[in-house]
Amino acid sequence: MNIFLLGATPSISAEVGEDPISKLAKTGGNTGNQLIARGLLDRIAYDDISWDHRIDPRAVHERFDMIVVAAANFLFPKFDFGGMADYIERADLPVAIVGLGAQSSNYDPNINLMPGTERFVKVIAERAVSIGVRGPYTQEVLAHRGVHNVMVTGCPSYYMGGSGGISIKLRPFEEIKRISINASRDVIAHSFDKEKMRRLVQEIYSTGVAWKADFIAQSEQSEIRLADKQTKAVEESLKELSTFLADMVPEADVRSWASDHVRAFFDVDDWFNVIKTYDFVFGSRFHGCMIALQCGVPAIVVCHDTRTEDMCRFLGMPYVNIVNLRRISVDELYAMVDAAALNARYAELYPIYCNFLRLNRLVVKE
Repeated sequence: MNIFLLGATPSISAEVGEDPISKLAKTGGNTGNQLIARGLLDRIAYDDISWDHRIDPRAVHERFDMIVVAAANFLFPKFDFGGMADYIERADLPVAIVGLGAQSSNYDPNINLMPGTERFVKVIAERAVSIGVRGPYTQEVLAHRGVHNVMVTGCPSYYMGGSGGISIKLRPFEEIKRISINASRDVIAHSFDKEKMRRLVQEIYSTGVAWKADFIAQSEQSEIRLADKQTKAVEESLKELSTFLADMVPEADVRSWASDHVRAFFDVDDWFNVIKTYDFVFGSRFHGCMIALQCGVPAIVVCHDTRTEDMCRFLGMPYVNIVNLRRISVDELYAMVDAAALNARYAELYPIYCNFLRLNRLVVKE
């Protein structure tokens, strides 16, 4: 089977010395997107594959058997997927889509979408046997639009380990020395509780400073510039971060920490190699925590909106809703990681996921 991939891609092609924000754009604005595609492709077999979107859709129709969409939080009021809808229509091939998510600050299924995204939903509903969505809330959002050929699958990155599953190594908290954190300052506006989210994000950063933890950036442009170290915008980024933490951490401490501990990965294998060296990972980035779990490292997601909580709850992933979180305490967060529950849920979901792939005419790679 020859597959043409839309949505997230498993890797990018970067030039030597390329600006980090240019590389970020190639990932779709979030390095975590590469884990979505990597997880999806790890579980399916194919003869040929391309994600070169410069190929004319008519050529895609001639050269490929199916369009596979590695989806993310596409159902968000500010996103317009009309262009992807046009491409799919012109290619005129069967579609398989996995990981489609709705993003909102509440669980009302009547969310406003741009006309292009509404058309995208119609196009995939017509061409997919079943639409794989991140969680029950997304299923409700689609049902509200009359789309019912839907199955809740979670994110493809969850199934990266195949039949081997996820095996977390929990140790006494006293042995936890090296941690990694993640968060986004740009998601505060559309969280369940804006004021609380802002405070908790500040606490995540300040905890990182206190623990000398590594911060792994995914979409945060200032932090990605800091990680790059070569960009001319480093000083501006340091000032921005220092201002954000002004009431909690002295500027000198922020600068010292950020200079040594902010990282970003544009290569999934590099990310894997580093994440496995930590003892514990936490923060508001789903894929920043997912990659840790895939390496057996305990991790917990601090959920701030539907796109993360809907998925975490369905997948049995360790998570806590910001509404129920009083403060950022490393030991309290670590105590919430339930490895047995995650293992049991994975064992239940994996065969269902494989059946979903087969239902959508994909060949499962065992």
